[in-house]
Amino acid sequence: MTASVTKNTAKDGSKIVRTYYSCGNFRSKGSAVCSANSIRKDDAERFVTDRIREVLVKPHILRGIVASINNRKKNRIKPLQEELEAISERIANIEEKRKKYFDLYEMDDFDRELFSGRMSELDAERDQLLTRRSEIEFELSGDNSQTVSYEQVSSLIERFEYLLQKSSFDQRKTLLHLIIQKITLNDKRRIDKIEMAFDETTEHHFLSVAPSADIAEGAFSFNGKAPKIKHKLIIII
Repeated sequence: MTASVTKNTAKDGSKIVRTYYSCGNFRSKGSAVCSANSIRKDDAERFVTDRIREVLVKPHILRGIVASINNRKKNRIKPLQEELEAISERIANIEEKRKKYFDLYEMDDFDRELFSGRMSELDAERDQLLTRRSEIEFELSGDNSQTVSYEQVSSLIERFEYLLQKSSFDQRKTLLHLIIQKITLNDKRRIDKIEMAFDETTEHHFLSVAPSADIAEGAFSFNGKAPKIKHKLIIII
C-alpha cells in the first residue's frame, strides 16, 4: 500500500484534501494488475491506535492473543520435532550400513571400488542430514520455541502505544513502518487484523531504554525495563 492524496472543492469553494492508502501495484501497473482497494489514511491509523488501546484495557482480549501466539508456536514446533526424530533414525540407519560395509570390506567380501562409491554416497547423505539436524535444533532452541507470557506481550504493546503517543510525526511514521508488518482488510474494506513484529532490531533501535541517540541511532525515549527479544515475535491483534 502506498499513500495517495485526493483534492476536491466543496460547495463553498474551500479545498478538501484527503489522504488514502492504496494498492501499490494498482498505482504503478494499473487496473490490469489489481484494484485500488483504497482506505482512508486517518481511518487506518486511528484503527491501529484504538485497537492497541482496546487490547490494553481489556485483559481477556490480550489473553486470547497470547494463547494464539503460543498455539502458533506449538503448531510450528511439532512438525520440526517429528522431522528431527526421523533424521536421527535415518542417521542411525546410515551408521549401521557403514559398519556393515566396513565389516564386509575387512573380510575381503566387498569390491574396493564398490565399497568406496557406496561409502561416499552414505557420507554425503549423512552430512546433509547432520546439517539439517543442526538447523532444526537451532530453530527449536531459545526463545523461538518457548511460550510467551501475558506480561511480556502486554509490555511490548504498552511500550509501542506509549511511543506512538509521545513521538513526533516523523518518529511515529517510522515506528509504524517498523513494527506493523501487515494490516488485513475484510470484505467491506474495513481493517480486520493488525500484525505486529518485534525482534532484536526493534528492541535495539526503538524499544529499549534509550534517552538519546548516543545509545541507539533513532532511538525513542522510554522509561521502564524492556524485556529482551532474541527471536522475532509476531503479535496479531
